[in-house]
Amino acid sequence: MNIANPASPLKGIANVRLPAWLLPQGWPQLAGEPVTADVRFNAGKISSLTPSQPPQGDLWDVHGALALPGLIEPHAHLDKTFTIGRSRPSRPGLLAAIETLHQDRRHWTAQDLHQRAKQGLAWAAANGVTHLRTHIDWFDPTPPAAWLELAKIASPGVTLERVALVPLGFFADAVAADSIARAVAQSGERCLLGGFIHSSNWDPAAMTNLLRSASHWHLDLDLHIDEELTATANGLVWLAHYLSENDFSGHICCSHGCALACGSEQQAQEVLAMLAARRVTLIALPMTNLLLQDAVVGRTPRRRGITLVKEAQAAGVPVLLGCDNVQDAFCPAGSYDPLDTLSCGLFSLQLEDVFDRQSQLICNVAALSGAANAAVPLAVNSAANLVIFPGSDSVTWPLNSAARLVIRHGKLIYQRTWNQELSHES
Repeated sequence: MNIANPASPLKGIANVRLPAWLLPQGWPQLAGEPVTADVRFNAGKISSLTPSQPPQGDLWDVHGALALPGLIEPHAHLDKTFTIGRSRPSRPGLLAAIETLHQDRRHWTAQDLHQRAKQGLAWAAANGVTHLRTHIDWFDPTPPAAWLELAKIASPGVTLERVALVPLGFFADAVAADSIARAVAQSGERCLLGGFIHSSNWDPAAMTNLLRSASHWHLDLDLHIDEELTATANGLVWLAHYLSENDFSGHICCSHGCALACGSEQQAQEVLAMLAARRVTLIALPMTNLLLQDAVVGRTPRRRGITLVKEAQAAGVPVLLGCDNVQDAFCPAGSYDPLDTLSCGLFSLQLEDVFDRQSQLICNVAALSGAANAAVPLAVNSAANLVIFPGSDSVTWPLNSAARLVIRHGKLIYQRTWNQELSHES
């Protein structure tokens, strides 16, 4: 496949293989797969999306290469990223990682925060991410340094959202809860309220204050909730019943939800049905949760530690996959490539039809925002953002898909391709 000239905007792409979920109803099929598409651009936006026609000289022919719209990273921690080299936990598990990162904060100068976060954003952008949501630890009534510093980072081509990750206990006092929510609301656009909700800090009164203060300040919520393998965890069960009886002004994302896989099937189905009724989004984080849950030294984990993704999808709950932590005490490896996250999910969740159906898990901005009328990616007049995977096929994708070409607003801005391998023979 010839590479387009990065110096000038493209008129469009011919003969590109898009996932079935993205294509209009009635799109023609060939041998059980959607036929390839021609996508035309105009002024950095999509002007048309049609089944491929005979060669069109003004379009870049990608010869059937797979492509997705701009990718999303729905759950990251840019304030903690790239700290593993100086802060390694002494034992496995979630609480040990929390303790280790508390100690690492003595290094969190403005320069340190800026450098690490900018590196993470650049890595995500080069992989095709156009929307990234980062959680930022918040342990005082006033915004922490990381909250303020990350607001200054320019991220061309990537929409950056910030979530205040506040321990649930800080919401025990209604006045304090309102003060934190006000500070988040006054921080500008693309700011959300969050909370760390765990059996170790469970407080139903604090949960009520958290929901009420977010609603009062018209804030969306993104909660670290039930990140544990405890059948008696209270977070999601309480939230589901609260939302069935009370109005909430914004959208809610629930990240982790590991405990949902530990209770009874009946309880899980009841909770998922109530979450689906309020269009609550569930964000699974397979890499970090596989590392942290059921972690004991010298023992193979018995439980996967991941929430009920397939059951949530069947119940109508919007679902996404996120990277969570990258190269810190929570996840020493990690990656700002959503394909790595999806590859992990492919095996740990036993996903099927990954390209044509489950690729939504790393592309669906509407699921992240909760916007009922959000534009479908690659619809006419939407941004001409695509990620092309040369050399990949729909059966084995996302494996062997590190090579890619990133198009942002109709221009080729990143390219990573592999040369043909040398022969092993002398």
